[in-house]
Amino acid sequence: MSKESLKKATASASICGDDLSCCRPAVRRAYSELRQCGQPERYAFEAALAVFRYYHPAAMPRQAELVVAEWVFDGVRH
Repeated sequence: MSKESLKKATASASICGDDLSCCRPAVRRAYSELRQCGQPERYAFEAALAVFRYYHPAAMPRQAELVVAEWVFDGVRH
């Protein structure tokens, strides 16, 4: 496992505990369905982030953004 992959896995694990898929399907669904309806990428990302924050209100904002970006973009975008 690369250093970057390990860092991403650690960030996800610290938020979701042992179950890394606890809210991932809902986050991805929020993003993909809004994109399919023609909504801008930013709006879809913000909706997915809101779903994530619903499940994990104590998550730090930047950490939440990184996890959601990894899940909906299949990797973090800069």
